[in-house]
Amino acid sequence: MTTLLDGLVGKALRRETPSRDEALAVLTGAEETLDIVAAAGRVRRHFFGRRVKLNTIINMKSGLCPEDCSYCSQRLGSSAEILKYSWISPEEAARTADRAVRAGAKRICLVASGRGPGARDITRIEDTIAAVKEGSREVEICVCLGLLSDGQAERLAAAGAHAYSHNLNTSEARYADICSTHTFTDRTDTLRRAGAAGLSPCSGAILGMGESDEDIVDLAFALRELDPDSVPVNFLIPFEGTPLADNW
Repeated sequence: MTTLLDGLVGKALRRETPSRDEALAVLTGAEETLDIVAAAGRVRRHFFGRRVKLNTIINMKSGLCPEDCSYCSQRLGSSAEILKYSWISPEEAARTADRAVRAGAKRICLVASGRGPGARDITRIEDTIAAVKEGSREVEICVCLGLLSDGQAERLAAAGAHAYSHNLNTSEARYADICSTHTFTDRTDTLRRAGAAGLSPCSGAILGMGESDEDIVDLAFALRELDPDSVPVNFLIPFEGTPLADNW
């Protein structure tokens, strides 16, 4: 494993793609977890030093989503006990953002439940970005609104958004097992729209939903092909009232 990891560190520093067999070997080496973490740390320090960047999320709208993503407490048919509310005002979002910036946040992510935004929703986000920027001009704004349609990414970029967040979540082969109301291709299409509009793409995974090692590698290579600037690595927190409630 040490030889494999040294080779992978070298490839990463040269920005070369690992082979599929190498990626699978890392996942099957669970007993070497600390060695894997140390190897990843070498790559991280090379590119980022010891810096961290504090981001925060502002939930613009919660619950009542028409999509049926199995992991989500806001999904269609969920009986999870969560807050449900329609859009908060730009002024309320700006006040929350100001507190976060004063606490050290460098990026604010404006998040809303739903399949994707309508024209009026984009206008709300444009107004919210303006309100946030009025108090904190240097803060980065990331937006996460679901699937984008024609022209929406361009409007967000023109309003001052820096990034768009839209996770792939799981592999294409098993995506239909997790969600039936939209497809893996819908998600990759949205990321490509965001990137083409000049927004920094942010896309990652949710692990722990019953996927195999092969699924994880498939997802990793799909993300590498899309080349997002940020790759969130999330782990499932099972919510009561969702189909994955027992997937600890």
